[in-house]
Amino acid sequence: MLDFVCNICGLPNHAVPLEQVQNREFQSCAHCRSSLRMRAGMHALSLELFGRPLTLPEFPVDKTITGLGMSDWDGYAHGLAQKFAYTNTFYHTEPRLDITDIPGDEVGRYRFLVSSDVFEHIPAFALDAAFANSRRLLREDGLFLFTVPYFKMEATIEHFPRLHDFRIIETNGRRFLYNRTADGSEEVFDDLVFHGGDGMTLEMRQFAESDLRRRLEIAGFGDLRVYSEPFPEFGIVWPMDWAVPIVARA
Repeated sequence: MLDFVCNICGLPNHAVPLEQVQNREFQSCAHCRSSLRMRAGMHALSLELFGRPLTLPEFPVDKTITGLGMSDWDGYAHGLAQKFAYTNTFYHTEPRLDITDIPGDEVGRYRFLVSSDVFEHIPAFALDAAFANSRRLLREDGLFLFTVPYFKMEATIEHFPRLHDFRIIETNGRRFLYNRTADGSEEVFDDLVFHGGDGMTLEMRQFAESDLRRRLEIAGFGDLRVYSEPFPEFGIVWPMDWAVPIVARA
């Protein structure tokens, strides 16, 4: 069992089974329903912005700090909007942001960008642009708070490496991916994995950590920090050192 203060809502939790706290996606806060991934991301942001572990309610109000979220969880997005000049964006609804094709007036505007479990859903042909544009959105002192369910393996596994002109088809309660490749060949995939949430949640790949580091460096990010350290006071106890938050500095 673990007692902890949720760093997103600021409320105490008592005698929570450790196996629930250590589950990356389990909603282990009894109050705001935050998960380990959510708490760990906000903990990393606190350390990067303020150099100390603060709960989100303790973040100082500073509207000179500009931030952007990519389909962020409402549980912390509302808090960030109260503290900073922060906007949560979406691919499928307003306020919209397509990270593969950003507007020119957004370049260099933001102190921080949050992308929590988004990049595993971006088609392979647009992935390089997504990483590059993440860097382009940031100021020179900016940071990219990034999570995906990556693994320590030799190479990233692309589920649909020849994706080009594709759509999801639903038949008799089952969903298929139909793809016409660049050379005109047709492909149909039926073993699809969808993650929770609205919009395009099809899993396109399983990232390798080494590939993530390489892509972030190519995109122009410098200092990279992997946040696998435990902070049980906030209910952050990782059972592994992969699929944890990464902060990449511009």
